[in-house]
Amino acid sequence: MYVNMTHMPGISLNANRRHRPAARTTRAGNVLVLLAVMLPALLGIVGLVLDGGLMMADYRALQHATDAAATASAMDLRLGKSTATATATANDFIHVANQLPSASVVVHIPPVSGPFAGRAGYVEVSAESNYRSRFMPIVGGMLNNTLRTRAVAGNSNVTGGAAVVVLDPLPADLSIPPLPGLPAVPSLIAGLQVEGLGRFSVDGAILVNNGWGGVDENGHPAGDAAGPPYGVSCMPVVSTTRLSARDIRVVGGVDNQTNYQNFVSGKASPLQANRLPVPDPYAGLPVPTTSSDSTNVNTTLRGGVTVSGLPVIGPPVTLQPGVYQYIRVVSGTANFQPGVYIIRGQDPATQRSLSMEAGTVNAQGVLFYMTDSAGYDGTSGSPDSGDGETTPASPGAGSLQPSVLVQAGLLGSGISGLNSAGSPFDGMVIYQRRQDRRPIVIEHQNLVGSGSFSGIVYGKWAHVVFVGNGTYNARFVCGTMRVLTLFNSTLAPSRLFPPAKDVLLVE
Repeated sequence: MYVNMTHMPGISLNANRRHRPAARTTRAGNVLVLLAVMLPALLGIVGLVLDGGLMMADYRALQHATDAAATASAMDLRLGKSTATATATANDFIHVANQLPSASVVVHIPPVSGPFAGRAGYVEVSAESNYRSRFMPIVGGMLNNTLRTRAVAGNSNVTGGAAVVVLDPLPADLSIPPLPGLPAVPSLIAGLQVEGLGRFSVDGAILVNNGWGGVDENGHPAGDAAGPPYGVSCMPVVSTTRLSARDIRVVGGVDNQTNYQNFVSGKASPLQANRLPVPDPYAGLPVPTTSSDSTNVNTTLRGGVTVSGLPVIGPPVTLQPGVYQYIRVVSGTANFQPGVYIIRGQDPATQRSLSMEAGTVNAQGVLFYMTDSAGYDGTSGSPDSGDGETTPASPGAGSLQPSVLVQAGLLGSGISGLNSAGSPFDGMVIYQRRQDRRPIVIEHQNLVGSGSFSGIVYGKWAHVVFVGNGTYNARFVCGTMRVLTLFNSTLAPSRLFPPAKDVLLVE
């Protein structure tokens, strides 16, 4: 049955259609009301995210600036600059270099907190900066936050204690004329060079400030150029010739990285090339005077002495500490009483100041102070006391006569450094004036006899030639060094110089 409801009274098919727009309007209004209620919270979340990200970016920037400030300040200490200079550097790195002029900076040298508190050579830098919210103020959030950062950097050991320290960064060309028992020594080709048939071993570190070229421990270019000349060279006449040490650190490069081995067999290569220079361990050492060492220094003028007696049967000659023009031992027996021997002239016959060529020498507990100052004053130390750290003038190309020639392997001879615990020169056997570049030659091959040599040799700008065969309780600080080995030579000092240090960020 069909019913036409269209015409039935009270019934309309368009009723639902007329009410639908009103429902949509109601829902839209509800959303707008909800949005109005939630908008502050949404803006707060957005502001928190944005401000949190910006604040973290500012914090990282401040931390990077603090790290850089601590590292730069510690580098100043590493280079021997004052605490005031290091403090100013830290402030400058944050305020100027990193463009944070309003940051508050506090520098403590040494640190006052943390595991490095009180440690010399370390710097603690703390910084504070005010972060002002960029977005949160709009929604009533916090306006300011204080950012705090801290960093500690310092000079940390990167080698073991040193037995050899070579200081001259750019030495002049130098050769040595023929000497008794030693052929002519040709021009330098390295700051430290090892020549001969044997192995030179060092129970300690070798630290070389020479910046000449070569390669690093990986065979990559290092130093000023490809070389020669090299920072360090080891020129094997046969394939067994090597230089071994616990650490070998050089500012420049080496001739061939495979020539350098660890003192302990089986351990990794000790070579560290392209590194920072090290300071002179004796930079603050005074010259010998009656005030610097009243116990061992004697200012009595002794003139020039030549010991020339009959071998074995001749009466010994006894020498006393004092001020000499020269000392030469050519035969017989020379007994040196303990103390300091200041030698301020040259033997007219040899042009050397100290020469031990033959005979028997007993010199236990002595220090030979070599100076080219004819008027050296053993009371005031003038003029040598004014040398400071100034680099002396170059002697020019060509051969240079040594100040010292010691044949330490002479039959029955024994030479050892000053034995005086209260003296600043304790352990030293040869100390050459800082401005004096003359070579120091020590030959001890022990092929005949049983002579001994021990002690510290210090010639800041001198060239040391060491001809060895055996084991020595000896250390060297010099401008350049050449080692000649016929067989094997080992330095095994009972004490070592300070290790090399590099600036590291430790906190």
